[in-house]
Amino acid sequence: MNSKNKINLIYYSIISFIEKYYFIFFTLIMLVIGYICFKNLGALPVQDWDEARHGISAYEMFKNNEYVVNTYNYTNDYWNLKPPMSFWAIIMFFKIFGVSIFSMRLYSAVSMFITICIVGLFIRKRYGRLESVISLVLFAASSPLYLSHMGRSGDADAMFVLFFTLSMLSMMYIEKTKKALYFSGLFFSLAFLTKSWHAFSIVAIGGLFLIFSGEISKLKIRQWIAFMTSFVAPILGWIVARIYKDGTYFLTEMVRYDLLERSKNPLEGHTGSVWFYFKSILDSNRVLMITLTVIMAISLILYYRNIKIKEYDTIALILWIVVPLAVFTYAKTKIAWYILPIYIPLYIVAARAIGKIIKDRRSFLIIKLIIIILILGVSAKEIKFNISAVRNPGADLIQNFISKNVAENKGIHSSNAYIEIENNQWSQGRLLVAEFSADLLCKNGGIEEFMKEQKDSIIIISEDNYNKNKDRVTSLEILNQDNGLYLLKNR
Repeated sequence: MNSKNKINLIYYSIISFIEKYYFIFFTLIMLVIGYICFKNLGALPVQDWDEARHGISAYEMFKNNEYVVNTYNYTNDYWNLKPPMSFWAIIMFFKIFGVSIFSMRLYSAVSMFITICIVGLFIRKRYGRLESVISLVLFAASSPLYLSHMGRSGDADAMFVLFFTLSMLSMMYIEKTKKALYFSGLFFSLAFLTKSWHAFSIVAIGGLFLIFSGEISKLKIRQWIAFMTSFVAPILGWIVARIYKDGTYFLTEMVRYDLLERSKNPLEGHTGSVWFYFKSILDSNRVLMITLTVIMAISLILYYRNIKIKEYDTIALILWIVVPLAVFTYAKTKIAWYILPIYIPLYIVAARAIGKIIKDRRSFLIIKLIIIILILGVSAKEIKFNISAVRNPGADLIQNFISKNVAENKGIHSSNAYIEIENNQWSQGRLLVAEFSADLLCKNGGIEEFMKEQKDSIIIISEDNYNKNKDRVTSLEILNQDNGLYLLKNR
């Protein structure tokens, strides 16, 4: 046996070893992904806007035993115009683990972990064990799936991606069983109840898929009725409950502002060119994305004759990527996390392309080795970055001061609370920590409004503002002083 044949024998023996002991590799990589999802989950400072408002609404709904109308600082919230699925998930974990930042974020981490696990097993069954292992490595290396707005955040996006993915995977089984169509519809409804109109790209994908695959002509009337019921019933149930509790204003604003205005105008400064999302994808994991793009291009060149455009999976994966890109590129309001669902099919396609090249006995061994080294090297670097990010989550001195010092003073729980630091307004993140720590009723107005209070109240004030108002605060009780911040109570 010559040296070339020996190298080939060793090479394919390694591939056979990976496939033979697939579940060991699956478990090891999922442990790494679990570490990235759950390590220090409650340690990162709460992010203003979406995450904080989700947590505040869920806490207030939980406290008031209210499961339909979301509030912000105990006032009906018409800024966050999303249905309550994500709030319900947070509340569920509050009931299991108690109120904390960790339990607020846990539904996102669990959603992301389940999504990756299901997709990995789907790829194993559909395309092969090696492809599944490759996909898991790519998922572990993908920082957009864990960091801002996703698997380690209290936002709704990770749960939305879970339901979006389940709807798409169900759709890909319609050829085998029409019951999959009903599951696809059900998961669409859950995606809608999580992120509202964002889920309508599922409708566009599903409709085009039924047309291009020819399935639309095979469906019987009773199947259409069952399909419609699978997604109309859950959504309609929530709509009726919301109208009964709160009238039609919330639903009207959902259509007027969250759908029409976001589509027609760049709201809150979120604008961008036609290339905005392509740039976002590239910038999210630049080296990894460039590497995958090059490998997928090589695979396309090598195997374009074997690609069957009318194949079920090809139709589904192309639509899964292209439709959300087209929909949100057309919309005037552009935000990077709007297209997070397309990362899943991108990694599925990439895993298939890499697996195809690696297992092809006709392709040059040197090409296969270069691709393996590139993927392992780049992925290892990105996984190391993700692990480092979760090990060192950073800190917010003011949030830490509130959570530590306010929680320790049991006598001020449920008091009115004011703040005077950069300004006299409560940011969303600080308000959440104040509610979680001591069930405080946060009020704006700072020192001026605090000094007028007749009820037991506290104020968190910076050292600079304390010194500026020294003649006014000398009569106040100092409960805590730390890191240039004071916690004061009226007597």
